[in-house]
Amino acid sequence: MASRFLTRSRALTARASPLGARGGLHTSSVSAKLLDKLFKQPDGDAEAHMEPQSKAKVSLIQRLGAMRRRGGYDQGAGMPLYVPIKAKNIERAWEIWARHMRRPDSTVSPPTKETLVDLVLLIANAVRSRAAGIETDAIRAKQPVAGFRITTLLQHIFAESVREQGARRSDELCELSSFDLRLGVSAPSDYAHMIALVLLAADCSMPSGNTRAIDAATAEDLALEISNMPTTRLVQLLVQAAIQDGVTVDAGILRAVLAAMAAMHDVAAACDTLALCYPSLAELLDPGLVRTAQTQKAALGDPLTDPMGELCSAAVAGMLQIAKVGTDPNQLAVDPNQPQEDLSYEQLDGIVDYSSKELTEDELKKLNTWRTATAERIYRAYVSAGISQVLAPDNSPHPALLGSVVPTPGMVATVLEINLAAGDIELAALYYEALKAVLHQLQPSVSTDGFSNAAACHELKPGHKMDADLWVRMVQTANASGQIWLAAQLLGGMAGDNWAPLQVAYERYLDGVGDPSEASLAKIIDELRDSMLANNTSVADPALLEPLICALVGQRDRVPAEHLAVRIEQALLLSGLSDNADSAQTAAVSDETAREILRALVANDQIARAQDLADAWGSARPELVTHQYVAELIRGLGRTGKHAQALELFTDYQQLDQNEITLEMLCAVLEVYTGAGDYAEAISVGKRIRGLVSADPQRLPSRDTFNCLLSAYCHATQPGEAMRVLEEMRRYRVHADSDTYTILVLAMSALRSLEGLKLIAALANVDYNLAARESDQDYSPPLVLDTDYYNALIEAYGRMAEPMLALQVWEVMRFRGVRPNHLTATLLMDTCGWCERVHWDEDMKSQLVFVNHEVPDDYVYTGAKLLYYHFLGSALQQLQQAGLEFSLANYQHMIETLLRGAFLDDVVTMLIGRYEEPEETAMWIRRTYDARFDQVNPLIRDWVKRTTPPATEGGKEISGHAVTRFMTDYLPPIPLCKETVATTYGAVEVLRGKFVSEDDPRVEVQLAYRSKGLVFAILDLHEERLDRFLAAKRPDLLPDDRRQRMQAAEQAECAQ
Repeated sequence: MASRFLTRSRALTARASPLGARGGLHTSSVSAKLLDKLFKQPDGDAEAHMEPQSKAKVSLIQRLGAMRRRGGYDQGAGMPLYVPIKAKNIERAWEIWARHMRRPDSTVSPPTKETLVDLVLLIANAVRSRAAGIETDAIRAKQPVAGFRITTLLQHIFAESVREQGARRSDELCELSSFDLRLGVSAPSDYAHMIALVLLAADCSMPSGNTRAIDAATAEDLALEISNMPTTRLVQLLVQAAIQDGVTVDAGILRAVLAAMAAMHDVAAACDTLALCYPSLAELLDPGLVRTAQTQKAALGDPLTDPMGELCSAAVAGMLQIAKVGTDPNQLAVDPNQPQEDLSYEQLDGIVDYSSKELTEDELKKLNTWRTATAERIYRAYVSAGISQVLAPDNSPHPALLGSVVPTPGMVATVLEINLAAGDIELAALYYEALKAVLHQLQPSVSTDGFSNAAACHELKPGHKMDADLWVRMVQTANASGQIWLAAQLLGGMAGDNWAPLQVAYERYLDGVGDPSEASLAKIIDELRDSMLANNTSVADPALLEPLICALVGQRDRVPAEHLAVRIEQALLLSGLSDNADSAQTAAVSDETAREILRALVANDQIARAQDLADAWGSARPELVTHQYVAELIRGLGRTGKHAQALELFTDYQQLDQNEITLEMLCAVLEVYTGAGDYAEAISVGKRIRGLVSADPQRLPSRDTFNCLLSAYCHATQPGEAMRVLEEMRRYRVHADSDTYTILVLAMSALRSLEGLKLIAALANVDYNLAARESDQDYSPPLVLDTDYYNALIEAYGRMAEPMLALQVWEVMRFRGVRPNHLTATLLMDTCGWCERVHWDEDMKSQLVFVNHEVPDDYVYTGAKLLYYHFLGSALQQLQQAGLEFSLANYQHMIETLLRGAFLDDVVTMLIGRYEEPEETAMWIRRTYDARFDQVNPLIRDWVKRTTPPATEGGKEISGHAVTRFMTDYLPPIPLCKETVATTYGAVEVLRGKFVSEDDPRVEVQLAYRSKGLVFAILDLHEERLDRFLAAKRPDLLPDDRRQRMQAAEQAECAQ
């Protein structure tokens, strides 16, 4: 009996789950109680209470499609999602829908629209702030994922609604506005929150630009368009659904809608969305918009009739942001010959994103004209909306104007930014005066609601009139447009509004100076000081002064040395710290600011002055000189080549009992020893550093210190220890850079270790292809390998007689977009024209783990191979296509490379071929052919003469037999100058010397030049060609010894 009952229970359990045994729902006591409550019905036969679905009252049971049956329940389409939704288990509900219900081939019935809407609201409410205006980090981190899920669900809901309604409709009208897209959501805040989450899921780093309205011939096509629609058009559908649900599009919804359109730069979608609810606002963005009868019927009113209302302010502020980043909504077509209706969203995506491509002058002018005109139209409409007509005092027929609405500071600031970006300085100046007038009428708000600290400023004291982000944006725009005077005024206004600019804001201000001279720098500092005085603030305030000083001396890495020296002098003047300052003056700024000045002096190689100032300030600032500053001073002395002085300073500091030898100081000493070439001492210091790090892994040296330690081990021929250091870097999560792998590649190249080189290249490729994980915030971005690394790798493979691997490295460089330099060109020429293997050093230790002895010791040199010359022409062409302009040294190396294979005819053609007459070139080609033909076997030569017609004098047929067949597709002209001519003659002499010894086994040239007689014949022939050309047309380039030989030959010929 028990076994029968257990078997029946198992069968009922399996039948009750629509997902099968493997994907069954989790049935717990909570879900069982929910099911009992849901299906609780009067006693009696279940079938007696069943009614047809068309006549039954709409209830939750029918909504889920569930039915009561004898012995259990048949779950409907919505039941698998009902339990996790009621239990607020979002992850389980999403897994059920995404894995089992979303697929077209799923055996589970699709859920109802109402169930999916419940899931959307559950996801949205889970990431909504419980307190107004307060968002925790945990909620903020979950919002992008929630936005993606809501976007996917809404696209599915809207697509299925269109597909279902299209199947029931008899008419052929497929306009999206004619479909019922209601979601059954009645709260405007829910719609605003959903729109905000949809925007978070979009990739705003790649704005879509203007997109076309959805249009399709059938309902099925329309549903497919909805499934792949852009973010802005999905927002438009949400607004349509809200209107059909009877929800008023309030300020919250409108603010979220316009923020989404501005983020994606989609003015066309903004116009279409506003036309659904407020056509008057859409006409401000696009005056050519035609109101249809449907838009007139759906219009909710004109927000401009109440300019003081929140709805009007939100609309105007949002539309100004759209005008700031958008383009003309009528500019949609990619190809003027292709109709707009034939374009898909993939073709339209990004085509009008003017921030992602270079604009012509006319395009930029049209864009700025549209933006300024649109912003002016919106701003004027808002300001004039508050003007009313009243009767004149004398009852004259002409009424008078009364009152006007005051724009918000954000509106004026946005219009100011648009005019600044467009280059209209006069209008920008007028709007700045308007901004000052608006701010003058406002009272500082002590409340923090609506105000936020921007990244470039912090709160000086409570009480502000305008948000910090607006100030920062205006300063950035003024700097970008080159209006330094306005940037100074804005920085002063920011300080007057109790926002203190940070160092980054001052750095942007200083970067806008075109002339970095001392007079120009003093001028802009004076302008800034006057601006702050005009706003009742002073640069002498430490909160304003110290960020400015840090900005002057903080950009040490990217400011040239002469410009940094000027900035240091200005910083000393501002801070009151000078060479003759007394103790009272030196207390004007904090110790950290004084250290920044000292660090700048060290970085500018003013070591002696930094030491003198530190000694002078030490009495008033006993905490000024810290171990970090001593470490930087040691590095500065080592960088300037004063290694002995740096080590002496370290020794003196080490002898003081109260001073502790810190990790930073040891790292500085390590860099000094490495720079001095004392690798044994560097390794000794490195062992101390590794011991400290092993004892306390939280204190880690920098990547540069690890690179110095790697270099020391590599120069000391200890590759095993170098690889252990690299392993420690990975264990301590100090991520290697391009310099790290360049050091190791050079070390393996010096050891002739092919296996070690392949290992280093494999590790570098792993780091290059390793993407950062979302859960790992500390993980660095993928490795960026620079040109020096690839050059070292090409050179290393060439030294190990692996030219094909070296050429593969060049292909990787091209694929990854790494720009080559002159050394890259030289190495590629060596790879194509020189195959070298040197013998192992006699003192090479056999126990080194990274040394491979597969190459025989007597295999020293193989010469130039025919195979690799096939790549030379394409490699040279690819280098120039990459934007590299060959240097004179590159051309000289090109000559040497070609002459290693005895291609003297190619070299002479590239040197003087463009200056010769066609008849002369044809004559030399024929003589080259004859010289080669004379070296052929006599039997073959006689057979060819009998079967082949004689070559023409024009050289057309003969030219095909030239040695230039190796570089027929690409022959770069070599500059004709003294250097290239001297290189050509010198390389010919070297090549002649290689053929003096008959039994030299190392000499192995290409197949066509196997015999020594042919090589000498080709060399003599084209030397004569070059001599004659230079003597006739460029005698100034003919060497004296060649001129003397020609004269001797002429005298001998005359004597005969």
